[in-house]
Amino acid sequence: MRWNDIGKRIAAAVLLSLTFCLAGCSSQVADGTALLEEQDYEGAREAFQQAVEDGENLGEAYRGLGICYWEQEDYENALEAFENALDNGTEATATLYNMMGLCELNAGTANRAAYYFENGQKKEGASAELLQEMAFNEIIAYEKAGDYETARYRLEDYVEDYPEDTRAAKELEFLNTQAPESEAE
Repeated sequence: MRWNDIGKRIAAAVLLSLTFCLAGCSSQVADGTALLEEQDYEGAREAFQQAVEDGENLGEAYRGLGICYWEQEDYENALEAFENALDNGTEATATLYNMMGLCELNAGTANRAAYYFENGQKKEGASAELLQEMAFNEIIAYEKAGDYETARYRLEDYVEDYPEDTRAAKELEFLNTQAPESEAE
């Protein structure tokens, strides 16, 4: 599915922002960031965990830890780390909300995923591509939660906003087959 394919691109964007924030710093967080760049996720996780234990730049340490867990497909721990990052001063960006929503989808908590996708779209600074991605992910979340009515409603708006997205038309066709009998009459 689409929402599983975007993880690498999201992690790269977050990693890039970590790199800029930490340029010139010599610390466990900087070491973890360098290890992330080398795709040494276990080494990076250890560095970020040490930074957390040392109380060093906690927001960035938790965000880096979240990316490590994300890359290792440990979505529950990734989500917990991202939540801790927010609690420790990391900015609640659209990218971070999208990753948190994807964690929730992978963990099987679609209702919470929809929350992150919906609210992530309200964050400033998101690219048009990310906004479109989150809008589609929100639809998938409602569908996985069994809320076909909300999914259909959101998808109708989505198709109107993004008519070039042919998979959305197919998804709308599927959701229309899920309509309660009273609506189908």
